[in-house]
Amino acid sequence: MEWDSIRIFLAVVESGSMSAAAQGLGMSQPTVSRQISALEDRVGFNLFDRSCNGLRLTVMGEGLLESAQQTARGVEGFMRKVNACNDQHEGHVRLAASEVAGFFYLPQALKAFNDAFPHIEVEVLVNNQNVNLNKREADILISRYRPTQPDLVVSYLYQHEVGFFAHQDYLAERGMPTSLAHMHSRDYQIVGFDQSDIYSRTAAQIGEPVSKSQFPFRTDSYMMQLELVRARAGIAAMYKEVAGRHPN
Repeated sequence: MEWDSIRIFLAVVESGSMSAAAQGLGMSQPTVSRQISALEDRVGFNLFDRSCNGLRLTVMGEGLLESAQQTARGVEGFMRKVNACNDQHEGHVRLAASEVAGFFYLPQALKAFNDAFPHIEVEVLVNNQNVNLNKREADILISRYRPTQPDLVVSYLYQHEVGFFAHQDYLAERGMPTSLAHMHSRDYQIVGFDQSDIYSRTAAQIGEPVSKSQFPFRTDSYMMQLELVRARAGIAAMYKEVAGRHPN
């Protein structure tokens, strides 16, 4: 069974439709449909149940899914090792990082990298959601969290110190909070996260439970949180190195 057939099968499973899989793979929908039909002919049974709601794996298809995923992981691991052995220092690298790393730390590092390796193209993906390296969504990921995939090479880069920060005018008007409980009271506005639960989890760990309903401003963008603090909108938990760039 060719790798292309497995790759297309997995893409259809993940997307739930031939057309979405074709778009993700850069193929035409008829090509994907023919590949799936050919694969079904080869194994001798239907892999998907077709309905107006999309595609759903059959019981027999589910039986092949784990083997297909294992094969995909093996191929991706092989390609990573091949790329690592390439000593020509040329090619393309996709780097994923959070907003903080992307805006405040990477520019200088990338300039130095380009000076040392001018023939390597670097594509930078900046967002606060982790990407899947096993699916080749990126080659390198700078993350706050240690990855759980066992076949990745992991290196420790740096440690951040986090504190609560507000504009000096905001504190001059309202006064300095006397405790975490006071800071979370109605006397102050907290700039918190929306989808991410890192703030509430961290607060619970230090014995100060808090819910998202206590955040009048919620955003998962670090840059937006920073600008809200600079606009005197409230208090936010930020990296000290980032806040230190804005003395006020």
